[in-house]
Amino acid sequence: MKISCLLLDDDPLVLELLQAYIAMTDVLEVKAVFTDPLEAHSYLTSHDVQVLFSDVTMPHLSGLDLVRALRQPPLVVLMTSFPQYAMEAFNLDVIDFLLKPISLDRFLRSVSKVVSLIRNSSSSEAEIYEQILRPGSFFIRTDSQFVRLHYRDVLYMEALKDFTKINTADGRTHLTLVNLKNLEEQLPTGMFVRTHRSYLVNANHIESVSTQEVRVGGHNLPVGQTYRERLTEGIIGRSLIRRQN
Repeated sequence: MKISCLLLDDDPLVLELLQAYIAMTDVLEVKAVFTDPLEAHSYLTSHDVQVLFSDVTMPHLSGLDLVRALRQPPLVVLMTSFPQYAMEAFNLDVIDFLLKPISLDRFLRSVSKVVSLIRNSSSSEAEIYEQILRPGSFFIRTDSQFVRLHYRDVLYMEALKDFTKINTADGRTHLTLVNLKNLEEQLPTGMFVRTHRSYLVNANHIESVSTQEVRVGGHNLPVGQTYRERLTEGIIGRSLIRRQN
């Protein structure tokens, strides 16, 4: 059963981002979304919610005052751009304090704490972190929307300065304002391999490898000298059928 949560922030873009992050997991269910803390307070007094993700600084009522005003508050994760509120927040027994801008990795680590507490799990937070991502897909942000991509459909990713171009098996490309290094750090270990400082390829789509190139989905991509040994030993070596004496 999913864990119910309420999202509260006076910035609609933050709420949009949180909902996209939550859509990437199989453990949270958004019951309500508010930009007005007074409306959120009214909802929380009449509905059961297991987790509250709340901004700290808002008009009319701060996130800190909202928590104080609730007779039986749910588990609380506070979010803000101002680190000076951290001590006051933890004095209210919040389970986490997120500094904006909130990265996917940091958000999921907070969710891991939530899951561990509610489900009384014997698994470590690191193990829970690996389990909560929805298997098989991830979201990226493009110009005006969040787009879900399935790992199996991604051929390779190409660095374009601060952007990354993601090429999929259906011939489409998606441009996202996340650099290749950050993407690599958040993708499943072993599924994608760096073949060049500008290319990250899906190991399942590699068709052939030479000393200079790797062929992926009909595309010939360069192999950098720095990455050649890792590619041949780490990827090819694991599945190479060898001659038996």
